[in-house]
Amino acid sequence: MNKKFFLLPILFLGLFLGSCSDDDVEEVVDRIRTIDDIPVSETASVDYLPINLFEIPIETDVNLRQALEDETGTDETIDQVEDIELDDLDITLVSADDQENFDFVNSVTLGVRTDELTYKEIAHLDEVPTGQTTIELSTTDEYLDDYAKSESLKLVIKFESTEDANNLEVRLDMEFDAKIDPSL
Repeated sequence: MNKKFFLLPILFLGLFLGSCSDDDVEEVVDRIRTIDDIPVSETASVDYLPINLFEIPIETDVNLRQALEDETGTDETIDQVEDIELDDLDITLVSADDQENFDFVNSVTLGVRTDELTYKEIAHLDEVPTGQTTIELSTTDEYLDDYAKSESLKLVIKFESTEDANNLEVRLDMEFDAKIDPSL
């Protein structure tokens, strides 16, 4: 009887260690090589945004390559970065001559493009809440690998507005997620 009690903890330990599947190991490896919440902040401005129902685009350059290099500590990993996606986006009204908040905006769309690649939508807000000076856009699950590695990346902000805005300046606070594949 004592031998049974002695073997019982060994049996449980064996079952516990044997229950770790290859999927669990793969998940741990994925977490190790995943970079979450890479911060990027950009400012965009336009002298005059007229009333428009067709989302007039405002473009600004962004250097996501540099943000990735800063996060990884080297520029050699840029070709190893994959599955880059926008995880979070807040747009803050920095200033406007005749607006105190985003009440002049119905909807906002954010996209990216490069000199070589076409426009791709990556975030949107269909109805802007009233009285807000900062708005959070819903992001898509689009991967931006080729865009992020380009040296000509541009953010394209499209506002559908109900009122004019003069000397409009907004700040985009973004967070990106990416994975590093050392085999590339």
